[in-house]
Amino acid sequence: MPSMNLGLIYLLMPILMWVVLARLRSPVVALWCLGSLLGAGALLLVGLFAVIPAWINAPVSNLLEFTSLLCTIQALRLDQGAPWRLRWMVLACVAFLVVFEVCRYWHGLGVYRLAFVPLVEIVLVLQVVAWAWRITRLQQSAGAMTIAVSHVLLSSGMLLVLVALLFPRGGVPNCPRDTSGLTDTLGMLASLAGDIGFIGLALERSLKKWTEAADRQARLEERQILGNQLAHLDRQRGFGLVAASLAHELNQPLTAILASAQAAQRGTAANRLNPAQGRELLDKIILNTRRISVITERVRSFIRPAQLDLGPVDLEKITREMLELVKLDLQRQGVRVAFQVGGEPVLVQGDAVQLSQVVLNVLRNAIEAVQQVKDRSIGIQLTPSASEALLSIRDTGPGLDPELADQVGMPYFSTKDEGLGLGLSISSAILRQHQGELVIGNAEGGGACVDIRLPLLSVGGALP
Repeated sequence: MPSMNLGLIYLLMPILMWVVLARLRSPVVALWCLGSLLGAGALLLVGLFAVIPAWINAPVSNLLEFTSLLCTIQALRLDQGAPWRLRWMVLACVAFLVVFEVCRYWHGLGVYRLAFVPLVEIVLVLQVVAWAWRITRLQQSAGAMTIAVSHVLLSSGMLLVLVALLFPRGGVPNCPRDTSGLTDTLGMLASLAGDIGFIGLALERSLKKWTEAADRQARLEERQILGNQLAHLDRQRGFGLVAASLAHELNQPLTAILASAQAAQRGTAANRLNPAQGRELLDKIILNTRRISVITERVRSFIRPAQLDLGPVDLEKITREMLELVKLDLQRQGVRVAFQVGGEPVLVQGDAVQLSQVVLNVLRNAIEAVQQVKDRSIGIQLTPSASEALLSIRDTGPGLDPELADQVGMPYFSTKDEGLGLGLSISSAILRQHQGELVIGNAEGGGACVDIRLPLLSVGGALP
């Protein structure tokens, strides 16, 4: 009856273990608990040896013990991602039962038939030790170490039993029943220690998963905080871009207004300003004041996007208007301008104010470029093709540095000491909105050439 009492005690362990690890409910936990239950069932059957016939008790109890060890090994293998296939385990159980029955009924095998079961169990227990030690080595698991040590002790006890069977005293082998007390006690202790070790291993797994989940959550929150900070910095950069763009674009019309007002002041002081000249200067002041109003409205699109005011635009007309706007600068710097156009208007679909802004930016850059040379001239050519309008503005300046050519037109890049690096980048953005492009390069024979390319609306015809 000692085996039966041990079986009843041991039966409580997988039940308690399942309760403790209920929230995990993983296949690994299920296999280990099943192995423990089968081992407890084997001990119970051994305890009922006097009640249940031997021809039933012996094969069933040994098969339960064999299957119990298979489930234990499978649990550890599954934990490492290398499980056996189910059909192999079933075939192993069938093979074990067949060999056991042959050994039990074939008396010609002598002592070897008694050694078969402990020999097989030693091999399986050593498999448990090997896999538990592998987990210990790879993951520094105290639970797996407990499993390995407990099953080393179990295999040592089984080895003593095997030696007693193979090398009996007095030449008479011990009956398995004579050594069952030792193996049952060792099995009980090893199984209890192994179950405790497995609980530790499962809790280590759970803690690791919880820690990893907490780390992921922390990283996610950190990324969210960083994302918010980057978004805030991006908004600040956007506001800076708006402010810099506004200052850059307002400089030209404000300069023109100042020049017209100063001309009117000087003419009035010298009493040489006739009414026609006064009206012309006032018209220029009004025109540029309106341009300031339109520019500020357009710059606000960085914050509150607005739709383009599209319509037919005469590129020759807006180019001449922008040349008139920079006329005083051209005269002051001694810059000659040659403007070649065809006989018919070149029309594109777009926003007249924004396209004027593009032409003005390119002209201002050309004027600043030619200040570095003696031959100060700008050539402008407007030519239509089958589907495209091309406005080329070429200067006789020093041209572009080949090493910096790729960066020209990028935001905040400027070759001028006080330049903001925004004029050409804004112009490129405007042309992209109009399905066009700004091409910047060096011209043949020296100087820089900027091409404004836009889809052609029509050639000829009058503006509405």
